Amino acid sequence: MKVGDKVRTLHGNEEGTIVRFLDKNLIEIEIEDGFGIPVLKNELVVVASEEEDYFDRPERPSKPRSMADESTAKPTQQGIYLAYVSINDQQLSLHLVNATDFELPYSAGEDSKGNYQGISAGVLAPQTTAKLKDVRVAEFDQWSTLVIQLLFHRTGYFTLREPLQRRMNFKANAFFKSKGTAPVLQKPAFVFRLDEQMGKPLDPDKLKEGMYAKQNTGPETSTLRLERPPREVDLHIEKLTQQYDTMSNPEMLELQLRTFEDKLDQAIATGMDEITFIHGVGSGVLRAAIHKKLSKIKNIQYFKDTMRDTFGYGATLVRIK
Repeated sequence: MKVGDKVRTLHGNEEGTIVRFLDKNLIEIEIEDGFGIPVLKNELVVVASEEEDYFDRPERPSKPRSMADESTAKPTQQGIYLAYVSINDQQLSLHLVNATDFELPYSAGEDSKGNYQGISAGVLAPQTTAKLKDVRVAEFDQWSTLVIQLLFHRTGYFTLREPLQRRMNFKANAFFKSKGTAPVLQKPAFVFRLDEQMGKPLDPDKLKEGMYAKQNTGPETSTLRLERPPREVDLHIEKLTQQYDTMSNPEMLELQLRTFEDKLDQAIATGMDEITFIHGVGSGVLRAAIHKKLSKIKNIQYFKDTMRDTFGYGATLVRIK
């Protein structure tokens, strides 16, 4: 026997494929629904490739899909999910779930400190799932950042949607509170929706307007229309996104700094005399990064720590020239 062989149990109805040898007497096989089960070696027999031809075993029929099906099919539940299904008390099986009426070309991989490794790719039909890998609960703290990339496709005319990319870096308190029933699989699992506020329809007019927004078409008023930011900008991560519990520390810092730069640019461009950024005390990493950037900007008259009574010097006042 070797990895990849199709096998059948002697005293049961299970069939599957060998995925690994746990020890000299115990083998893990992946059965039809994508789950791995341990089986004693002497309880397995290899299924010969000639068996189906010899017994003329028919292949399972698949219902052909027409263009009408593409346009009229209505899924029972919408959304794109990650589902971690329990195999046993030590292992979880990770599935990508397509509970939409789109076909989803996808790529899944893991990013570990800048080293990216692909783990699965393919096309998910509507209302289907794909098993990505098995993970061990005991190694939760060592899980790499999971990267999912998706495109949206449907035969015929449909509204073009933005590609979806998510980077999932879980925290234990949020992960183990996410118990639910996995759509399509209909199994208990730790479930995370990927497409909330993402994969939205592209609006060419709004995209163009956002890039080239003008107050009037005349040459005298051809400057970009900018929105004046509030005088106090809160950079605490929970104020910027609801998905912070799936982000790594570098990803959160990147979002906070990007927001800081955007709001400062708006303040300068709209003629504000000063603006305050609330960053908190914490470890001081965000404050240090903000002060470093401010020290290199020519439009800044000065900046200083402020709001000691309210924020314990967890805020920076920026005076603009």
